[in-house]
Amino acid sequence: MQNNKKILEERMVFITVTENEDGDGIQQIDVEDILYIHFDYRLFISVHTRTTKYVTVGPLRFWESSFEKAGLNFMRLDRGVLANLDKIRVVDSEYKLAYFDSNIDNNTIRCTMSITGYKAFCDVYGINRKSDRAGEGKILKDLSWQTGP
Repeated sequence: MQNNKKILEERMVFITVTENEDGDGIQQIDVEDILYIHFDYRLFISVHTRTTKYVTVGPLRFWESSFEKAGLNFMRLDRGVLANLDKIRVVDSEYKLAYFDSNIDNNTIRCTMSITGYKAFCDVYGINRKSDRAGEGKILKDLSWQTGP
């Protein structure tokens, strides 16, 4: 894994996407710009960045395996969601949502987490899930993950 990260630091990794399901605007985007990708249970994969939603194809497990082999920090958080853990800023432990910005409002980009995905996420970061039962609600990422109001 360490060799993969060193190689990744030396080169950029891109994936080919389009602007819509009709194949318009084919282009390559840097994987580091991806917040999460979402399988829509049809043929397409939605690729979400901070500014744009793109489309690509293939099974989610292919992208999960490819990102892992490239040393990228992506994790399956829900059945159809593969998220870039480096981009998550807040996790709502009550509703099992991952937010990609610290300031949360109706327009904040977010993705769902299954209970299993949430537990795996907490295990990766050493987060104590017992605080969930106390109704703490949000887990924030600053210098490290901590519970917040």
